[in-house]
Amino acid sequence: MDLVLPLMPVAIVLAGLIAGVVLWGLANLTGRGKPGTAPPDTLTVDMFHVHDGKIVDFDAGHCARDGTPVKALESWQDLREWLGPRFGALPQDLPDLAPDEQRRFPARNGADRACVVIDRAGAGHRVRLIDPQVPSPQERHDARYRLAYKKVFRQAVETAPCAICALGQGDRILWRNEAFRALSETDVADLLAAVQNPDRVGGQPLALSDPANGRTRYIKPTLKTAGENRILYASDVTDLVQADSLRSSFIQTLTKTFADLTIGLAVFDREQRLVLFNPAMLDLTGLPAEFLSARPGLLEFFDRLRDNQVLPEPKNYATWRSQINDMIESAVDGHYSEAWTLPSGLTYRVKGRPHPDGAIAFLIEDVSDEISLSRRARTHLEIRQEVLDRVEEAIAVTGPNGLVVFCNRACRDLLGLDPDTSFAETSFDDLVASGRQRLPDDEFWTALALTGGRAGSEAVLGQGGKRPLHARMEPLPGGFAMLSLKPLPNTDPVSA
Repeated sequence: MDLVLPLMPVAIVLAGLIAGVVLWGLANLTGRGKPGTAPPDTLTVDMFHVHDGKIVDFDAGHCARDGTPVKALESWQDLREWLGPRFGALPQDLPDLAPDEQRRFPARNGADRACVVIDRAGAGHRVRLIDPQVPSPQERHDARYRLAYKKVFRQAVETAPCAICALGQGDRILWRNEAFRALSETDVADLLAAVQNPDRVGGQPLALSDPANGRTRYIKPTLKTAGENRILYASDVTDLVQADSLRSSFIQTLTKTFADLTIGLAVFDREQRLVLFNPAMLDLTGLPAEFLSARPGLLEFFDRLRDNQVLPEPKNYATWRSQINDMIESAVDGHYSEAWTLPSGLTYRVKGRPHPDGAIAFLIEDVSDEISLSRRARTHLEIRQEVLDRVEEAIAVTGPNGLVVFCNRACRDLLGLDPDTSFAETSFDDLVASGRQRLPDDEFWTALALTGGRAGSEAVLGQGGKRPLHARMEPLPGGFAMLSLKPLPNTDPVSA
């Protein structure tokens, strides 16, 4: 012990000298070359081995200092997306290279000495990230990658059309984007007041008045929690509010119009469920409002119409459903239009029309009065025709268009004309030609042909042994004209 103690200072000095020599040697080993030159490539290269588009292996540079992956890269597309912002010319798919061939892709920035090199590695590819400026190219690139995307995200938020701000304690504004800075102090105060008291607006857009033009803008505030702070989004929904107002006004107008219509309207959606009906449908069909409001299906709707005797009695109940299906198919094609004569004596005109997205609309109109008037008019015409057919005098009427619109039986028998059964229309010239042939009198028929029946004319026409006829052309109101051929009284003394 007495010998060791005097030697302790010497041992400490020698240990220090040895440590200094070791540190100097390590410094020379890692810093060989000229001052400022990069360390060997083995310290500045990260390699990825890709096979069939998948990353099958990578070196330690792909991990951070704690051994965890900095970014999850599984395929060439992931690697390309990760490297793309810095090395923009990377191919979509890895190229087919010769064994000794390689492709080099420098960084976009000329001051950046990093590059990506792709070459063959057995049956796959080797992708090397080379950056001589740092010991870990991957860590530096990942930091640049994240910084670039942070700038993109910051720019996206800054230029967003929606006003955005970050709120701290006491709703103090920590940050705001360009759109939020454009708001006036009054608008900001109103927005913050709405955030502090949500019941004030009740979830509805906040109405803000623009002092510049006096118009009202509608802002929808949305508040989201972000850690200890909150993010306020203020979206301008003026166009949406105005569009909704116009839509509501339009619906109210349509509702009033439908309510005043005397035609029943029922609209079924693509699932054949009733989605819209008007009060006239209730009046015409007698169906209860509760039933229609329950959105019945088409077949159920027509079943209830049949129960209420609002459908014509089917001739065969066994084919009832097929008849209804045929009617629905016709409505889908837009061709259904029928008149229903009901057991009650009423007549309904029913039309089916297709609507967008597979919807169908049925319109029901009470045409009983129209049908009654039509039938009455037709009956009157038939009686008038029967009366005129029993008159001995032959009568033909021409219209302003120069066509024969009517002639009685005596005229048809005398002149051989029948406009009602002929496919071709009978003209005034046809009437004159037939009269000239059956009752020759050149002067009379020529005068009629020249005037077109617009001037009065009369003559006595012989019939070759029969009683002569008194012919008269007489203009009528509205451009009509009437030709009458009346037998003269029999003046034979013997016959008298």
